[in-house]
Amino acid sequence: MPLQTITLSVLIASPGDTADERNTVEDVIRSWNSDHTLQRKIHLLPLRWELGAVPLVGSKDAQEVINDQLADVADIVIAVFNNRLGQATKRAASGTAEEILRARDRGAKVHVLFSDAPIPRDHDPDQLAALNKFRQELREHGLTASYASTDDLKARVRSCLEHDAYRISDLGGSDPEALASPAGAVLRSTYLHEEEPKQDSNGRTRMRRSKERVRVENLGNSVAEDVELEISPVGVGGNPLFIGPMTAQRILPQSFVDFPVKLHMNTALQGNVIHRWTEEGENHFEEQTISWT
Repeated sequence: MPLQTITLSVLIASPGDTADERNTVEDVIRSWNSDHTLQRKIHLLPLRWELGAVPLVGSKDAQEVINDQLADVADIVIAVFNNRLGQATKRAASGTAEEILRARDRGAKVHVLFSDAPIPRDHDPDQLAALNKFRQELREHGLTASYASTDDLKARVRSCLEHDAYRISDLGGSDPEALASPAGAVLRSTYLHEEEPKQDSNGRTRMRRSKERVRVENLGNSVAEDVELEISPVGVGGNPLFIGPMTAQRILPQSFVDFPVKLHMNTALQGNVIHRWTEEGENHFEEQTISWT
């Protein structure tokens, strides 16, 4: 019989020097669909201007056409930068910057990732300077992320999609019935921490992380019982130190449990989390990638 799903559109926004990165992001989206669409009835639709925008000549410039057809309707935006910001438009520092700012202002889920890979010798210094300026401006309005390799980018994007897909009640324009809590228990983990000032041995004040924890939320409509976490590092490094057992007796629907942790210098940038729990006597598990940064 036909499968009824909620479709969330994901715009892949980036300048012209990120062709490989754009393909990587789309591969991650399709991999997420393969893992989750049948079970969770949520489908992520990748949007790319070079494939999805319909050519249209009129009173609007090219970026405005892309805005109307893609950027202004996407539920989620994944923006990726290498060492260029892109060509300026009449309204913003670049077309990609314009898409990011418009999506942010209308309340879409926006994730911006910057490459920390070595900069090629033939790079454009003006473009790099413009990119760094835009990166700093974004930091004043929220959190950005970086990636050092293709595998790192995959893990980052996967974590963003995991974060957004089950918070669909925050996204506009969907059927109210479809926005009900997903059937059954749905567990999602997030690393959280506070910042507090501390003086070093030279008397300089530096910010230090405190109250570090992994928050496991139940986004579904059933109780998750006998919850157990299994963590493994992604890439180079180890796991954070969990201060206490990685188990919880139960997590109620639309509730959460915090697991205190402590990061150390050798902690990997990401961790692979397997949630195991029982639900009405049946065993369940769900896998997710989270960032420790």
